[in-house]
Amino acid sequence: MKKLFGLSALVSPRVALGVGAVLLTSVVGGTGCGLSYSLTGLYIEPGTGLTCLYPSTEVYAQYNAYGTYTEGGHTTETKDLTAQVTWSVSIPIIASVTSTGQVTPTANAIGTSPVLATIPGEFGTLVATSNVQVSTQCVPTGSLKPALRIVPASQTLKETGDTEKPLALVFDASGGKPADVTRQVMWTSNNPQVATVDHTGLITGVGPGDATITAETRLASGELVSAAQTVHLGANN
Repeated sequence: MKKLFGLSALVSPRVALGVGAVLLTSVVGGTGCGLSYSLTGLYIEPGTGLTCLYPSTEVYAQYNAYGTYTEGGHTTETKDLTAQVTWSVSIPIIASVTSTGQVTPTANAIGTSPVLATIPGEFGTLVATSNVQVSTQCVPTGSLKPALRIVPASQTLKETGDTEKPLALVFDASGGKPADVTRQVMWTSNNPQVATVDHTGLITGVGPGDATITAETRLASGELVSAAQTVHLGANN
């Protein structure tokens, strides 16, 4: 059986490269009205520099993709797209990746390769990238240290009253999907004059400026962990 492995992970910036948008006529965490949402951002976890694998086909790292959907006048939602994106590695001699985001190193090559997730859009393609390091300096066996992360790590609201709802995720050594704890964590804002957040993680823009939204929870081990999202609200026109 393969073993999930990665470096100990702290909260870190995500990489999101977006070109174009996907227009979906579906309900995205929504009202049941069949509203049209556009996929405007794509993100990969673990982020760049967080995964180091020993060169062996007996270990692997699970990567996950998340997309941000927007629709004018409605809450921006973040959804799991791991099974919908196309996964690839830029240097296949170093590692391979399955259609579900499972990255496995080769038995011989060492080095670092970008890991990419892509999804077609109405006006182009959304691309997100992370990387995987394969090295004999990595521990042959082990696990990813449990960590809480907010996806996305930053968000821009256009005007007062705009809302967005990120995901709070606990990553552990299970080898499967991270646990969605969005409704279980304690949410706080360090600047309620810019953005407020309620107990469900719904963030609302109040006034121009920057705010840090923090999620905090206690793991089963008893360890208290936290993660943060930076919110920017531009001045009203």
